[in-house]
Amino acid sequence: MRRFRNANPIYSRMRDIDTYSEYSATYGGVTTKTALLLGIIAIIALYIGEQYNFDTASAISIGTIFIAPIIAIISVIMAHRRVELAWMFSLIYATMEGIFLGFITALFVAIYGTEIVTLALLSTFGVLGGMLFLYSTGLIRVGTFFRRLMYSMVIGLLFAGLILMLMFMLGGMNTTLGADLYFGIVVISVIISSLYLLIDFDNVTKMVEAGADKQYEWMLSLGLVVTIVWLYVELLRLFAILSRKK
Repeated sequence: MRRFRNANPIYSRMRDIDTYSEYSATYGGVTTKTALLLGIIAIIALYIGEQYNFDTASAISIGTIFIAPIIAIISVIMAHRRVELAWMFSLIYATMEGIFLGFITALFVAIYGTEIVTLALLSTFGVLGGMLFLYSTGLIRVGTFFRRLMYSMVIGLLFAGLILMLMFMLGGMNTTLGADLYFGIVVISVIISSLYLLIDFDNVTKMVEAGADKQYEWMLSLGLVVTIVWLYVELLRLFAILSRKK
């Protein structure tokens, strides 16, 4: 669902900041804002998931579902360009992403049952905790090589997605090759999104230690939430594939 040049786009202009402010960004501030954005997404997604009825869905509701992620992407870009308005665009992103995830979750529940969503949610926060542990203990260090490797993998993943889309349009997804390719791309995407959390954590650390202004907390939180949502969607797809293979 979106994400990348040089890094999660939220961070690409932050590296040169070296000014301290009386109101500087803190880890607590980033954590609080991240929790707030995730909470908004969860509440809206839960409401949409409970209320949405595929049998009576109107063209307007369906259109809203597909427009929502577009608005979310625009919000991420605007938050990056207008730091002073990052709080507003972060809230817009959370609202739109909640609508989209509510629809996606309802769709997967209708096809595979609630267990797959529960498993995806638990796995998402399990991976989040695991990556935070690996980063905080220094078992995996985020250096220049790691960043370049991850950026290259994201670009490669985007190209693989385009190939997959082309195969789908040509009917190639009905073949064993198409199914195996789709499964492989989803697995790789889960791995990349998991490791990308390390870059998010490192960006937060660097910004806080550099004494960035407190308004950057919204951008840092938004960047982290974007990756968490990405990971959740990929895990949902992975468990759906595994469920079909049983």
